[in-house]
Amino acid sequence: MTVGLTDGTAVITGSAGGIGLGLAKACLTRGMRVVLSDLDDDRLANTVESLRADGAPVAGLAADVRKPADLEALRDLALREFGGVDLLCNNAGLGFTKPLMDCEPGDWQVVLDVNVRGVANGIHAFLPLMLELGRGHISATASLSGLLGDPELGVYNASKFAVVGLMEGLAHDVASTGLSASVLCPGPVATDLILTSAAQTGVGANADVHDYLNRGMRPDDVGEVAIAGIEAGRFWLLSHQELTERLLAGRMDAMLTDGRLYVDPLDWTDQ
Repeated sequence: MTVGLTDGTAVITGSAGGIGLGLAKACLTRGMRVVLSDLDDDRLANTVESLRADGAPVAGLAADVRKPADLEALRDLALREFGGVDLLCNNAGLGFTKPLMDCEPGDWQVVLDVNVRGVANGIHAFLPLMLELGRGHISATASLSGLLGDPELGVYNASKFAVVGLMEGLAHDVASTGLSASVLCPGPVATDLILTSAAQTGVGANADVHDYLNRGMRPDDVGEVAIAGIEAGRFWLLSHQELTERLLAGRMDAMLTDGRLYVDPLDWTDQ
């Protein structure tokens, strides 16, 4: 089912920069109105001011996706400012590299609260409104790390696998309602994810992973792939098509031939 976005309203969490801002820009090029949100209120304010200076129809509200009331306030802002919501992008997230044997309960709590409960809170805040309006699309940003496991990313893997399953389930459940859903599974993207996550998790930033990500795809390009995919009615939004095909083919071969654990040959430092 194709999704009409032109002249609609999008709400995007984690959109002061990175992939979230790339999603916002792609929406704006389609004539949409956009409500941006982020935990970093100063960075968000600067982003909103910059977009407004270019004439973009945007509003902003600092929000913590771990708090249902913050997502409800975001929904209410969209209704007051723009009269409805046509697209929700649950994009806020964080991650870090750390061997599972070194992880503590607090590591699990912060990642699952933001990456999984944050998506669930967004769904619960916006889905009733969309059902009432009889239209709408809900997307969430997962990762290639939600499709196969990686060394030292076990907590992040667990959260992103959960997001993929959650969005598949949502897509099934809303299929008969006129609504739709999708999941974005990007590979390496040039963002400050590792650095911004360190401030929230207390886990030191892995410089090699940060450098690897910053040799990746531009966030604006990821945003364009995602929004174009939503318009085309795609559930799977895959910004790194060739990489995804290679990794999933290797994983499936390992799974079905001799049941071995598939090991991605990637070295963070060799790209």
